[in-house]
Amino acid sequence: MLSMIRSIRSISTTSSCLFPTLNSPFPRPEILEMSPKYQFLTTTTPQINGTTELQSMLSEVLRCNSFFDSTVFNNVVKMVESQNSFSRDFANLTAMRYIAVVYHSINDEEARLTLKRLKDNIEKCKIHKMQEEHDKFRMSLDQDAAIPDFSKVMHKQDLVRCYFRRELANKKWKTVKQLLSRYPKNIKLYEHISAFLDAAKLENAEPIDIMQVFMNYAQVDNPRFMEQTEFDEIFKQVAEACSAKVSVKSELDVKKTYISEKEGKILKEKCDKYVESMKEGFVKKEEYEKIRQKVLRWMEERNIRNGENVVVVDALNFGYGVDPKEWDDISSKFEHVFFATRRISNQKLRKEVMERYNGNALFCDKLSTDDLIIIRMALEFGPETSIVTNDKYTDHRSAICNGDQKLEKIFDDFLTDASHRHFHGRIETRRNFNIRIRNPDNRIWILPVMNSEGKLSRNIKRYKVEVFRNS
Repeated sequence: MLSMIRSIRSISTTSSCLFPTLNSPFPRPEILEMSPKYQFLTTTTPQINGTTELQSMLSEVLRCNSFFDSTVFNNVVKMVESQNSFSRDFANLTAMRYIAVVYHSINDEEARLTLKRLKDNIEKCKIHKMQEEHDKFRMSLDQDAAIPDFSKVMHKQDLVRCYFRRELANKKWKTVKQLLSRYPKNIKLYEHISAFLDAAKLENAEPIDIMQVFMNYAQVDNPRFMEQTEFDEIFKQVAEACSAKVSVKSELDVKKTYISEKEGKILKEKCDKYVESMKEGFVKKEEYEKIRQKVLRWMEERNIRNGENVVVVDALNFGYGVDPKEWDDISSKFEHVFFATRRISNQKLRKEVMERYNGNALFCDKLSTDDLIIIRMALEFGPETSIVTNDKYTDHRSAICNGDQKLEKIFDDFLTDASHRHFHGRIETRRNFNIRIRNPDNRIWILPVMNSEGKLSRNIKRYKVEVFRNS
């Protein structure tokens, strides 16, 4: 019987509601299926007892957004009420966190009153730091409580979300702006865009102010571009609210920039250090050095400086007899074309590949080394080098940068501008601009927009966004 209910409820999360659900003032997230251990919460007459681990249960309900199911909501309330006292500080803090997060996620007044009453059942924590966080969650239910400091808390994401949603509900534009300015990485503004614009409208905020707050957030979320879906579904709402003039930007607004030689050197050194630290067999140091020396010879023979007019092709799907027109397409865009591919044991095929690429090909010994060699090869040519690839190199970014934010920025600045995708023989047009969100004037933004996922060419567009003050 329980498995049947579980199946029906699983279907109900993807179709319309077969079971009563609580409303939300924001777009409601998908209700995920909880682990079998807590499926009893979906039944109308569960066996409530004090043996269930409350801390893990509440965390699971939050993770799955199951509290939107009114049956689960009511059963959790009963279980918390049945435990008059919690034996551990973590359980007390988790319970208060649950109450606050759910309270600010729903707009059912009766359910909210239940949560307010329930918070009085939760004991204080004995550990001072945990009690401070406990109080911060508790005070978020108080409409007039000041916004606390979130710098040293365990549940920063949840705390910021609770207070941000409280300020949105109260339409307090000033504090909404403050929270977005201080904690942009802990807020999902795109999920709250309607409430954000409502708060600005009530305050009669200047269009420039609204757009500045939004674009500052967008730059933190992704400093390089906006996804096409976000542009269509989110940005256009903001542009309309600000009466912004949005036009396609075709002319070159500023000269294209590149990472500096110093930054390129730092990135090369980190790549080399990563190779040296790897276990023998992953990247052969001899192969790595041989390729570096080969690139240096090419640079000297062709008088290449800083990677100008150079492209390195991630040629894993070139080099095996595919349409030679691809070679012509690349050659028409770049003066110096070099290829990196996996080692070919067939000597006849290898010879054909070398002839096709005029000898400008490197062969990687192992499947695991090609990406690293492509990155290092491009950096050796210089910071202006382009790369034809569909790879985002996320694993190598993590390994090379090792959490260093400054290094990650250099890596991203280089790869974002260097990368050109290719699909079915079509290669993205060579760009004379940086993929960056820019704010050249206090009322003008340059906004690149693209679809970074999928199997289609990215079709990068840049928009000029102009906003004017209220008359």
